[in-house]
Amino acid sequence: MSESVLTGSTQDGGGESPIDAIDGAAFLARSEHRVRVLELLADGTRTREELKAGTDVTRVTLSRILGDLADRGWIERDHAEGRYAATDTGREVYEHFDRLLETIAVGQRSPDVIDSLPTEWFDFELRCLTDADIVAAESADPLAGMRVVANAVGRATTVRAVVGAFTSLPMYTHAEALHAGDPPDAEVVFDTDATAVSLDDPDLVDRWRRIEAETDRSVYYSVDEAVPCNVDIIDDETVFLSVSNAEAGGFNVVRTTHSTVVDWARNLFGEKRAAAVPLEQRRPGAGTTDD
Repeated sequence: MSESVLTGSTQDGGGESPIDAIDGAAFLARSEHRVRVLELLADGTRTREELKAGTDVTRVTLSRILGDLADRGWIERDHAEGRYAATDTGREVYEHFDRLLETIAVGQRSPDVIDSLPTEWFDFELRCLTDADIVAAESADPLAGMRVVANAVGRATTVRAVVGAFTSLPMYTHAEALHAGDPPDAEVVFDTDATAVSLDDPDLVDRWRRIEAETDRSVYYSVDEAVPCNVDIIDDETVFLSVSNAEAGGFNVVRTTHSTVVDWARNLFGEKRAAAVPLEQRRPGAGTTDD
């Protein structure tokens, strides 16, 4: 969050210090009513009565809040109309502050799981995971989260996935759905490590080759790069983010339907799929292995 936004400074190269910015954030954080008034005004103009109804504070408290916000240049009053509105700076302050609260909320819910995610790799803000589910967080089974992913694969109409940490559960579930006559339309891109695992185990090779033979097309692909997190897109509306948990021997799994994350996952899959070759081409003795 920029210092000029928090302090209300509009001077180029401003003389405001980080302490001023922290003071601006603390000013809001100390009063939920200040936050609420700024939220209401960031959404549109309001009269005093409308603000009082929306905050349930006394007239004296509301007057003090309005005065404090106006002193910081975050709101202004139209005396002719008798209405208050957020200034451009005030709207920015609220939007930045709201994002900050959402980001903090994500980290506080399950810090170990969130810290394990490769957030620097994500092309979306962490706050987009505010309403995400930490899958099977209370289960003693370290693979419980991945079983949820596998079950979602089995029930899905479409599956698009990028895999960095291999687990056979989704592949076995896919095979079961295929045998039951209701398989998903699936495409899975393995990174270099997942490719190696899927080619080194004869049982796995037999499994994915049978799936492709019965599907009569390529399902599994290989890309020559590392991927730090499994990304499964179910029916183009739900995304599972899975990272291996070396200490517990399983996976940390987060499930979200946030549109920004879904768009990011969709674009990620498209990028990796375009750079990938069918896994069959990586199989020793299969012929061409070059991209």
